[in-house]
Amino acid sequence: MATAKSFEHLIRFYNVPGGGRLPLVTAGLVQPNGNRVALPLVFDTGASTTTLRADLFPLLGLNQWDQGQRVDTLTAGGTNPVAVYRYQARIELFGKIVDCPVHLAQLPRNAPYVGLLGREAFFDEFGFGFWESTGELFATAAP
Repeated sequence: MATAKSFEHLIRFYNVPGGGRLPLVTAGLVQPNGNRVALPLVFDTGASTTTLRADLFPLLGLNQWDQGQRVDTLTAGGTNPVAVYRYQARIELFGKIVDCPVHLAQLPRNAPYVGLLGREAFFDEFGFGFWESTGELFATAAP
């Protein structure tokens, strides 16, 4: 017998230029000085690590984007690894702050999002339900 699950949050899918729909969330990056910056992110169940656009490096208190630990990683559909740089950040989603690894990478600047919310550290904190046919993704902080 399946156990009923309840969800407090709905993650909406939005039409994006060029076709397709993406689940977008607004997460809060907690800067080193304690200020919060709202970031539109793709809720990406296929992304291992949260990844932000490289030009956001000042929000992490950095002098340049490529001063962290270099990691070569594959991207969706890619066959050759790309260089990203790993850091730690505090990101808030649905009222919960999570200390998580973040990669800075060269991502498109014209997209309606500035990065990808990945699984590492983040997905341990939430439960999710997904309905493709209706374009609905639900989340709870109390799985």
